Amino acid sequence: MHAEPFEYARAESISHAVRLLEEIEDSQLLAGGQALIPLLKKRKVAPGTLIDISGIDELHGIAQTDSGVRIGALSTHKEITSSDLLDDLVPVLPAAIAKISGGIQVHNVATIGGNIARAHPAYDYPGALRASEARIHIVGPDGEQIVPAAEFFCGACKTCLEESQLVTAVAIDDWKQKRCGGYAKKKEPASGGSVIGIATDLLFEDADSSRVSEARIAANGFQAHAVRITAAEEALRGRRITPETIESAASAAGDDRDTDAILDNKKASADYREALLGPYVRRSLQKAISN
Repeated sequence: MHAEPFEYARAESISHAVRLLEEIEDSQLLAGGQALIPLLKKRKVAPGTLIDISGIDELHGIAQTDSGVRIGALSTHKEITSSDLLDDLVPVLPAAIAKISGGIQVHNVATIGGNIARAHPAYDYPGALRASEARIHIVGPDGEQIVPAAEFFCGACKTCLEESQLVTAVAIDDWKQKRCGGYAKKKEPASGGSVIGIATDLLFEDADSSRVSEARIAANGFQAHAVRITAAEEALRGRRITPETIESAASAAGDDRDTDAILDNKKASADYREALLGPYVRRSLQKAISN
């Protein structure tokens, strides 16, 4: 099957992209195209015009800032997994993105901005951004907004993005503490998406300490959008990381779950996802401390 016919426009800047979105009815943004093009070919979406933003220099690049790191919306999976800066400051993000399927061809073109704007429950970015308490920079006709990841993701393939808005960057703080991160994922065999994916971001009291000062654990694929696993986090705070502590967090993972909100679909039943939660929290913690 082929896509429905569409017009093509190329944005030269962020402001130009916003203006095109305002002026052209039934338009949609094209970044790396890895989420959009399959939908076009299956005719699940049929925009009248595609607005190509891939040439906007302002949307590229990964840079250290006074508060942490800024990741341009057009940064690719490959750039993120290859970044020494991200590996040092926010290791949970490259750890999660390394688990995305598709091979080098996909990783060279797929972008963080396109991925999170699509916000599919099985995608790997949302949980990593929830765990790292990232902020999403959005620009639209009324200027720039900065939205916490917790408020950006609203449901299955739903975000807080409004008409004529686009994601321009993701910002993550450097907490100036010893930090480790890990990601454990049960893949859906056909698509490679997450049946469940657990992102862990741990901060320690000091460089020589194994005592956790802050723990943030988030799940992809478990509910309609990425959610924090707060009971597991609480089991870790203020405690030294030991096999017993990890087991305690894994056992506690389901204590505050909303059973009615667990995804139940042809990819996996709610019961299966619930059974995976504790074991994959354990695996994610083990990966985090091994890194």
